[in-house]
Amino acid sequence: MKKAKDNLASIFWATIAVVFVQLVHNGREPLYLIALTAIPLLVGLFYFKRSLLPLAIYLLLIGILGRYTRYFRQNYASDTLLATRDYIGYMLAGKNVYKELIMTNFGLTPFSYLPASLFWYLPAYILTIDLRFFEMLIATLVPIAFYIYGRLTKTWFFLPLLAIVATTPFLLDLSADGSNDNSGTFLLLVALIFFRLAVKKKNIRQFYISAVLLAVSAAFKHYVFFLLTFFLPYVFMLGKSWHASRRFFLFFFGTIGLISLPFIFGAPTGFLRALSYVELRPTYPIWGWNIWAALRDGFGIILSVQSMWIVRLVGTIGTALVILKVMSFRRLWETYLGAVMTMLVYLVLSWWTTYAHFTFLVPLIGLLAIEHADDLV
Repeated sequence: MKKAKDNLASIFWATIAVVFVQLVHNGREPLYLIALTAIPLLVGLFYFKRSLLPLAIYLLLIGILGRYTRYFRQNYASDTLLATRDYIGYMLAGKNVYKELIMTNFGLTPFSYLPASLFWYLPAYILTIDLRFFEMLIATLVPIAFYIYGRLTKTWFFLPLLAIVATTPFLLDLSADGSNDNSGTFLLLVALIFFRLAVKKKNIRQFYISAVLLAVSAAFKHYVFFLLTFFLPYVFMLGKSWHASRRFFLFFFGTIGLISLPFIFGAPTGFLRALSYVELRPTYPIWGWNIWAALRDGFGIILSVQSMWIVRLVGTIGTALVILKVMSFRRLWETYLGAVMTMLVYLVLSWWTTYAHFTFLVPLIGLLAIEHADDLV
């Protein structure tokens, strides 16, 4: 069988097919009409040069400019960044955010995010930059980071995946709607880029940098723990062949502790309240892409929040345990598979799922595809 990296024509046309569909679904903005018009030029250039680099540059430009233009056509659809802004004010006033409550779209709510988000948006807050604009700037780096990760394989077979990350309409929308998912995705991608480089080159410094960045990502977004469930055992097993991996845990847990422990020790009850709020979401209705919406709309079946939570808990833990049992802990792609499957089960068994919840999942599926095909690490 030919390797994917040798089959340039298949990669090119698969990417073009994805881009064409996505551009049509993105609407009639001038940017997407121009991008659509450029496709014949890309075809001609490919058959003249037999290179995929112009197509990659084209995808990155759409990904960057598409997120930039979204900022000017959207507003705060999500209250995540608005709430974060308010809580940064509490923090600067010397208060522990986990002791405070603010009014959101769903009523009086606690700080339901993790501590790193306060420090991540702090520079923008101090400089009076709109947090939505700041998030959009970070979102433009997501397709770039995904491209860098893909090129670490020295192949181009990831280009259709890059097309999805760069041009999918709901991913573009979430770059400037007031949610914080793109920042969480970016932090994780950068951490994993450093990790892959470190393991490939046996570079100790990059290895420790990846540990710190992964810790920042884990202290920023709850969903990172789906990956950590499988990634940390993989790193531990890696330590049997590379002693530096043991220090990985020192940097990882040390960074998390430095960011989070002052908040946790200052308001342990409030921190637990925030976690329980994230898990139970008592004020949230059944809505979105999940089995409970299907049962309600298709069969009129509605369960209590507690019952749905128990089903989700059992399903998620069961999925994680099965994958941990069959993992070899020798392949990086297995950690991505575990994270993708566990998170997917968690989301389809949740009763409130929005596009934002899937923003983190899409690039992770892409990383799984890249590593499973390459299977070098």
